[in-house]
Amino acid sequence: MKIKNLIIFYPSFERGGVEMIIKNLIGHLSKKNINIFLITCKNKNLENIPKVKNLFFAHPTQKYFRFLPNRFSSAFSCIKPLIKLIKNNDQSNTVIHSMQSNFIPILIAKILKIKIIIRNSEDPIESIKYSENKLTSYLIFLLRFIFYNLSDKIITNSKGSSDSIKKFLLTKNIKNVKYIYNPYLKQINKKIFNKKTKTILAAGRLCRQKNFKDLIIAFRNFHMKNPEYKLHIFGDGYEKNMLKDLISSLKLNNHVFLKGYRKDLKLEYKKAKLFVLPSIYEGLGNVLIEALNYSVPCISTNCKSGPSEILSYGRGGYIVPIKNIDALTKTLINSISNYDISIKKMKYGKKKLNRFLINTQSTKYLEQLNSVL
Repeated sequence: MKIKNLIIFYPSFERGGVEMIIKNLIGHLSKKNINIFLITCKNKNLENIPKVKNLFFAHPTQKYFRFLPNRFSSAFSCIKPLIKLIKNNDQSNTVIHSMQSNFIPILIAKILKIKIIIRNSEDPIESIKYSENKLTSYLIFLLRFIFYNLSDKIITNSKGSSDSIKKFLLTKNIKNVKYIYNPYLKQINKKIFNKKTKTILAAGRLCRQKNFKDLIIAFRNFHMKNPEYKLHIFGDGYEKNMLKDLISSLKLNNHVFLKGYRKDLKLEYKKAKLFVLPSIYEGLGNVLIEALNYSVPCISTNCKSGPSEILSYGRGGYIVPIKNIDALTKTLINSISNYDISIKKMKYGKKKLNRFLINTQSTKYLEQLNSVL
Protein backbone atom coordinates (compact mmCIF):
# COMPACT_ATOMS: atom_id res chain seq x y z
CA MET A 1 0.00 0.00 0.00
CA LYS A 2 1.19 3.52 -0.80
CA ILE A 3 0.88 6.50 1.46
CA LYS A 4 -1.98 8.89 0.72
CA ASN A 5 -1.81 11.21 3.72
CA LEU A 6 1.30 12.50 5.48
CA ILE A 7 1.08 14.35 8.78
CA ILE A 8 4.30 16.24 9.49
CA PHE A 9 4.62 17.06 13.18
CA TYR A 10 6.97 19.98 13.82
CA PRO A 11 5.54 22.08 16.67
CA SER A 12 8.11 24.86 16.92
CA PHE A 13 9.64 26.25 13.77
CA GLU A 14 13.14 27.46 14.53
CA ARG A 15 16.02 28.89 12.57
CA GLY A 16 18.21 26.15 11.22
CA GLY A 17 18.54 23.26 8.85
CA VAL A 18 15.34 21.40 9.79
CA GLU A 19 13.20 24.23 8.40
CA MET A 20 14.95 23.80 5.05
CA ILE A 21 14.56 20.00 5.15
CA ILE A 22 10.81 20.28 5.76
CA LYS A 23 10.48 22.82 2.96
CA ASN A 24 12.33 20.56 0.55
CA LEU A 25 10.42 17.43 1.56
CA ILE A 26 7.06 19.13 1.18
CA GLY A 27 8.06 20.54 -2.18
CA HIS A 28 9.03 17.08 -3.43
CA LEU A 29 6.31 14.92 -1.85
CA SER A 30 3.47 17.28 -2.78
CA LYS A 31 4.10 16.32 -6.40
CA LYS A 32 3.47 12.62 -5.60
CA ASN A 33 -0.30 12.84 -5.08
CA ILE A 34 0.11 12.86 -1.28
CA ASN A 35 -2.04 15.03 0.99
CA ILE A 36 0.39 16.81 3.29
CA PHE A 37 -0.62 18.24 6.64
CA LEU A 38 1.84 20.32 8.63
CA ILE A 39 1.11 20.66 12.34
CA THR A 40 2.96 23.56 13.86
CA CYS A 41 2.43 26.65 15.95
CA LYS A 42 2.25 30.04 14.29
CA ASN A 43 5.65 31.33 13.33
CA LYS A 44 6.92 33.82 10.77
CA ASN A 45 9.15 31.13 9.29
CA LEU A 46 6.06 29.46 7.84
CA GLU A 47 6.25 31.88 4.92
CA ASN A 48 9.24 29.90 3.67
CA ILE A 49 7.17 26.73 3.17
CA PRO A 50 6.01 26.26 -0.45
CA LYS A 51 2.34 27.12 -0.95
CA VAL A 52 0.97 24.11 -2.77
CA LYS A 53 -2.63 22.97 -3.03
CA ASN A 54 -2.15 19.81 -0.96
CA LEU A 55 -0.60 21.62 2.00
CA PHE A 56 -2.69 22.44 5.05
CA PHE A 57 -1.55 24.37 8.08
CA ALA A 58 -2.83 23.74 11.59
CA HIS A 59 -2.09 26.67 13.89
CA PRO A 60 -2.77 25.58 17.48
CA THR A 61 -2.79 28.07 20.30
CA GLN A 62 -0.24 28.01 23.09
CA LYS A 63 -2.26 29.99 25.62
CA TYR A 64 -2.83 27.03 27.98
CA PHE A 65 0.84 26.09 28.12
CA ARG A 66 2.65 29.41 28.40
CA PHE A 67 4.21 28.41 31.71
CA LEU A 68 6.28 25.75 29.90
CA PRO A 69 9.43 26.26 27.80
CA ASN A 70 8.62 27.04 24.17
CA ARG A 71 9.30 23.59 22.72
CA PHE A 72 7.17 21.88 25.38
CA SER A 73 4.31 24.37 25.14
CA SER A 74 4.32 24.10 21.34
CA ALA A 75 4.29 20.29 21.48
CA PHE A 76 1.44 20.08 23.98
CA SER A 77 -0.65 22.63 22.10
CA CYS A 78 -0.28 20.53 18.92
CA ILE A 79 -1.91 17.45 20.50
CA LYS A 80 -5.49 18.41 19.68
CA PRO A 81 -4.96 19.11 15.94
CA LEU A 82 -2.87 15.93 15.64
CA ILE A 83 -5.66 13.77 17.08
CA LYS A 84 -8.24 15.52 14.89
CA LEU A 85 -6.21 14.92 11.72
CA ILE A 86 -5.70 11.26 12.56
CA LYS A 87 -9.42 10.70 13.11
CA ASN A 88 -10.36 12.57 9.93
CA ASN A 89 -8.16 10.45 7.67
CA ASP A 90 -7.99 6.80 6.69
CA GLN A 91 -5.44 5.43 9.13
CA SER A 92 -4.54 2.55 6.80
CA ASN A 93 -2.84 4.91 4.33
CA THR A 94 -1.80 7.72 6.69
CA VAL A 95 1.61 8.13 8.30
CA ILE A 96 2.84 10.59 10.91
CA HIS A 97 6.34 11.91 10.37
CA SER A 98 7.55 13.56 13.55
CA MET A 99 10.41 16.00 13.08
CA GLN A 100 10.54 17.31 16.68
CA SER A 101 9.28 16.56 20.21
CA ASN A 102 8.88 12.89 19.26
CA PHE A 103 7.56 11.50 22.55
CA ILE A 104 4.09 13.04 22.28
CA PRO A 105 3.25 11.92 18.71
CA ILE A 106 4.66 8.43 19.38
CA LEU A 107 2.34 8.05 22.39
CA ILE A 108 -0.67 9.30 20.43
CA ALA A 109 0.20 7.09 17.45
CA LYS A 110 0.32 3.98 19.64
CA ILE A 111 -2.99 4.81 21.32
CA LEU A 112 -4.77 5.53 18.02
CA LYS A 113 -2.99 2.70 16.19
CA ILE A 114 -1.47 4.70 13.36
CA LYS A 115 2.01 4.34 11.83
CA ILE A 116 4.69 6.83 12.85
CA ILE A 117 8.18 7.55 11.61
CA ILE A 118 10.36 9.85 13.68
CA ARG A 119 13.43 11.84 12.70
CA ASN A 120 16.46 12.16 14.97
CA SER A 121 18.77 15.01 13.98
CA GLU A 122 21.69 14.67 16.40
CA ASP A 123 23.93 12.07 17.96
CA PRO A 124 21.93 11.22 21.12
CA ILE A 125 24.86 9.79 23.08
CA GLU A 126 27.24 12.67 22.31
CA SER A 127 24.55 15.25 23.13
CA ILE A 128 24.23 13.75 26.62
CA LYS A 129 27.98 13.43 27.08
CA TYR A 130 28.52 17.15 26.47
CA SER A 131 25.22 18.45 27.84
CA GLU A 132 25.16 21.49 30.11
CA ASN A 133 22.19 20.10 32.07
CA LYS A 134 22.96 16.47 32.88
CA LEU A 135 19.73 15.78 34.77
CA THR A 136 17.54 16.93 31.88
CA SER A 137 19.70 15.06 29.38
CA TYR A 138 19.49 11.77 31.27
CA LEU A 139 15.72 12.17 31.53
CA ILE A 140 15.49 12.76 27.77
CA PHE A 141 17.72 9.74 27.15
CA LEU A 142 15.41 7.57 29.29
CA LEU A 143 12.39 8.83 27.36
CA ARG A 144 14.16 8.10 24.10
CA PHE A 145 14.89 4.56 25.20
CA ILE A 146 11.23 4.01 26.03
CA PHE A 147 9.55 5.79 23.14
CA TYR A 148 12.00 5.25 20.28
CA ASN A 149 11.46 1.53 20.74
CA LEU A 150 7.73 2.12 20.14
CA SER A 151 8.15 3.96 16.84
CA ASP A 152 7.66 2.15 13.53
CA LYS A 153 10.82 3.59 12.03
CA ILE A 154 13.58 6.05 12.94
CA ILE A 155 15.28 8.18 10.28
CA THR A 156 18.60 9.78 11.13
CA ASN A 157 20.60 12.21 9.00
CA SER A 158 23.99 10.49 9.25
CA LYS A 159 25.46 7.02 9.63
CA GLY A 160 27.17 8.01 12.88
CA SER A 161 23.89 9.12 14.43
CA SER A 162 22.25 5.90 13.22
CA ASP A 163 24.96 3.78 14.87
CA SER A 164 24.55 5.75 18.10
CA ILE A 165 20.79 5.21 18.26
CA LYS A 166 21.13 1.48 17.62
CA LYS A 167 23.13 1.17 20.84
CA PHE A 168 20.09 1.84 23.04
CA LEU A 169 17.36 0.15 21.02
CA LEU A 170 16.08 -3.33 21.67
CA THR A 171 17.64 -5.86 19.30
CA LYS A 172 14.36 -6.46 17.44
CA ASN A 173 14.05 -2.72 16.67
CA ILE A 174 17.55 -2.06 15.33
CA LYS A 175 16.35 -2.89 11.81
CA ASN A 176 13.93 0.07 12.03
CA VAL A 177 16.76 2.63 12.03
CA LYS A 178 17.63 4.08 8.62
CA TYR A 179 19.97 6.93 7.82
CA ILE A 180 19.12 9.30 4.99
CA TYR A 181 21.33 12.28 4.32
CA ASN A 182 19.47 15.59 4.33
CA PRO A 183 17.66 16.54 1.10
CA TYR A 184 19.44 19.87 1.14
CA LEU A 185 20.76 20.89 -2.28
CA LYS A 186 18.65 21.70 -5.31
CA GLN A 187 21.71 21.43 -7.51
CA ILE A 188 25.50 21.35 -7.28
CA ASN A 189 27.29 24.52 -8.30
CA LYS A 190 29.55 23.63 -11.18
CA LYS A 191 31.35 26.95 -10.96
CA ILE A 192 34.51 27.18 -8.86
CA PHE A 193 34.51 30.53 -7.03
CA ASN A 194 38.09 31.75 -7.09
CA LYS A 195 37.73 35.39 -6.00
CA LYS A 196 38.53 34.85 -2.34
CA THR A 197 39.27 37.42 0.34
CA LYS A 198 41.41 36.80 3.39
CA THR A 199 38.39 35.81 5.45
CA ILE A 200 37.72 32.71 7.50
CA LEU A 201 34.02 31.92 7.87
CA ALA A 202 32.03 30.08 10.55
CA ALA A 203 28.28 29.82 11.13
CA GLY A 204 25.92 28.32 13.70
CA ARG A 205 24.13 28.97 16.97
CA LEU A 206 26.30 30.74 19.52
CA CYS A 207 26.10 27.95 22.09
CA ARG A 208 28.38 25.49 23.83
CA GLN A 209 27.74 22.73 21.29
CA LYS A 210 29.14 24.83 18.43
CA ASN A 211 32.28 25.63 20.45
CA PHE A 212 33.18 28.99 18.86
CA LYS A 213 35.27 29.78 21.92
CA ASP A 214 37.99 27.35 20.81
CA LEU A 215 37.85 28.68 17.26
CA ILE A 216 38.41 32.25 18.42
CA ILE A 217 41.40 31.23 20.56
CA ALA A 218 42.85 29.16 17.70
CA PHE A 219 42.34 32.08 15.35
CA ARG A 220 44.28 34.33 17.76
CA ASN A 221 47.22 31.92 17.46
CA PHE A 222 46.81 31.71 13.69
CA HIS A 223 46.52 35.49 13.46
CA MET A 224 50.01 35.99 14.88
CA LYS A 225 51.43 34.49 11.67
CA ASN A 226 48.68 35.75 9.39
CA PRO A 227 47.73 39.24 10.66
CA GLU A 228 45.89 40.19 7.47
CA TYR A 229 43.13 37.58 8.01
CA LYS A 230 39.73 38.16 9.60
CA LEU A 231 37.25 35.73 11.18
CA HIS A 232 33.53 36.22 10.54
CA ILE A 233 31.09 34.22 12.68
CA PHE A 234 27.39 34.22 11.69
CA GLY A 235 24.70 33.24 14.18
CA ASP A 236 22.97 34.19 17.43
CA GLY A 237 22.72 32.51 20.80
CA TYR A 238 23.17 32.70 24.54
CA GLU A 239 26.99 32.73 24.35
CA LYS A 240 27.08 35.98 22.38
CA ASN A 241 28.15 38.20 25.27
CA MET A 242 30.73 35.69 26.49
CA LEU A 243 32.25 35.50 23.01
CA LYS A 244 32.27 39.28 22.74
CA ASP A 245 34.19 39.49 26.02
CA LEU A 246 36.63 36.84 24.81
CA ILE A 247 37.26 38.73 21.58
CA SER A 248 37.95 41.90 23.56
CA SER A 249 40.23 40.16 26.05
CA LEU A 250 42.29 38.72 23.18
CA LYS A 251 42.40 42.18 21.54
CA LEU A 252 40.81 40.88 18.37
CA ASN A 253 38.04 43.47 17.99
CA ASN A 254 39.36 44.51 14.58
CA HIS A 255 39.84 40.96 13.36
CA VAL A 256 37.01 38.77 14.74
CA PHE A 257 33.41 39.79 14.05
CA LEU A 258 30.15 38.34 15.34
CA LYS A 259 27.90 39.11 12.40
CA GLY A 260 24.56 37.92 13.79
CA TYR A 261 22.07 35.58 12.15
CA ARG A 262 21.69 35.71 8.39
CA LYS A 263 19.54 33.23 6.49
CA ASP A 264 21.42 33.43 3.20
CA LEU A 265 25.22 33.28 3.35
CA LYS A 266 25.75 32.82 -0.39
CA LEU A 267 27.87 35.96 -0.80
CA GLU A 268 29.90 35.13 2.31
CA TYR A 269 30.70 31.62 1.07
CA LYS A 270 31.79 32.92 -2.33
CA LYS A 271 34.46 35.20 -0.89
CA ALA A 272 35.61 33.12 2.13
CA LYS A 273 39.05 31.54 2.02
CA LEU A 274 38.16 28.82 4.57
CA PHE A 275 35.14 27.54 6.43
CA VAL A 276 35.51 26.13 9.95
CA LEU A 277 33.07 24.03 11.96
CA PRO A 278 34.45 23.64 15.54
CA SER A 279 31.47 21.78 17.05
CA ILE A 280 31.65 19.32 19.93
CA TYR A 281 28.89 17.22 18.38
CA GLU A 282 26.55 17.45 15.39
CA GLY A 283 23.77 15.61 13.66
CA LEU A 284 25.06 16.29 10.18
CA GLY A 285 26.41 19.81 9.61
CA ASN A 286 24.54 21.43 6.73
CA VAL A 287 26.87 24.43 6.74
CA LEU A 288 29.69 22.19 5.50
CA ILE A 289 27.52 21.10 2.59
CA GLU A 290 26.85 24.73 1.71
CA ALA A 291 30.51 25.69 2.03
CA LEU A 292 31.67 22.91 -0.28
CA ASN A 293 28.96 23.78 -2.77
CA TYR A 294 30.43 27.30 -2.96
CA SER A 295 33.98 25.98 -3.35
CA VAL A 296 35.18 26.79 0.17
CA PRO A 297 37.85 24.47 1.67
CA CYS A 298 36.62 23.20 5.04
CA ILE A 299 38.02 22.38 8.46
CA SER A 300 35.85 20.46 10.91
CA THR A 301 36.20 18.80 14.26
CA ASN A 302 35.96 15.02 14.25
CA CYS A 303 32.39 14.79 15.58
CA LYS A 304 31.05 11.28 16.11
CA SER A 305 28.54 11.78 13.31
CA GLY A 306 27.96 14.04 10.36
CA PRO A 307 30.89 16.32 9.55
CA SER A 308 33.48 13.60 8.96
CA GLU A 309 31.01 11.86 6.65
CA ILE A 310 30.43 15.04 4.66
CA LEU A 311 34.20 15.55 4.34
CA SER A 312 34.75 11.91 3.33
CA TYR A 313 36.75 11.22 6.49
CA GLY A 314 39.46 13.72 5.57
CA ARG A 315 39.67 13.38 1.79
CA GLY A 316 37.18 16.20 1.25
CA GLY A 317 38.45 18.54 3.96
CA TYR A 318 40.56 18.82 7.09
CA ILE A 319 39.45 17.03 10.25
CA VAL A 320 40.83 17.86 13.71
CA PRO A 321 40.15 16.38 17.17
CA ILE A 322 37.33 17.86 19.23
CA LYS A 323 38.32 20.62 21.70
CA ASN A 324 41.98 20.56 20.61
CA ILE A 325 42.99 24.18 20.14
CA ASP A 326 46.58 23.34 19.20
CA ALA A 327 45.49 20.98 16.45
CA LEU A 328 42.98 23.51 15.15
CA THR A 329 45.63 26.24 15.15
CA LYS A 330 48.09 24.09 13.22
CA THR A 331 45.44 23.09 10.70
CA LEU A 332 44.41 26.71 10.13
CA ILE A 333 48.04 27.62 9.47
CA ASN A 334 48.73 24.60 7.24
CA SER A 335 45.53 24.97 5.23
CA ILE A 336 46.53 28.50 4.23
CA SER A 337 50.23 27.77 3.79
CA ASN A 338 49.37 24.81 1.54
CA TYR A 339 46.27 26.21 -0.07
CA ASP A 340 46.68 24.11 -3.21
CA ILE A 341 46.14 21.01 -1.05
CA SER A 342 43.10 22.68 0.54
CA ILE A 343 41.64 23.29 -2.92
CA LYS A 344 42.23 19.66 -3.94
CA LYS A 345 40.41 18.47 -0.83
CA MET A 346 37.54 20.86 -1.50
CA LYS A 347 37.16 19.61 -5.08
CA TYR A 348 37.04 16.01 -3.88
CA GLY A 349 34.42 16.88 -1.28
CA LYS A 350 32.38 18.76 -3.85
CA LYS A 351 32.27 15.70 -6.12
CA LYS A 352 30.51 13.80 -3.31
CA LEU A 353 27.72 16.34 -2.79
CA ASN A 354 25.22 14.37 -4.87
CA ARG A 355 24.47 12.53 -1.59
CA PHE A 356 22.58 15.65 -0.46
CA LEU A 357 20.44 16.43 -3.52
CA ILE A 358 16.77 17.10 -2.77
CA ASN A 359 15.22 14.76 -5.32
CA THR A 360 17.51 11.82 -4.54
CA GLN A 361 17.14 11.97 -0.76
CA SER A 362 13.43 12.89 -0.75
CA THR A 363 12.79 9.78 -2.83
CA LYS A 364 14.47 7.74 -0.08
CA TYR A 365 12.16 9.39 2.49
CA LEU A 366 9.15 8.39 0.37
CA GLU A 367 10.37 4.79 0.24
CA GLN A 368 10.57 4.65 4.03
CA LEU A 369 7.12 6.24 4.44
CA ASN A 370 5.61 3.58 2.18
CA SER A 371 7.51 0.78 3.90
CA VAL A 372 5.61 1.06 7.19
CA LEU A 373 2.15 0.65 5.65
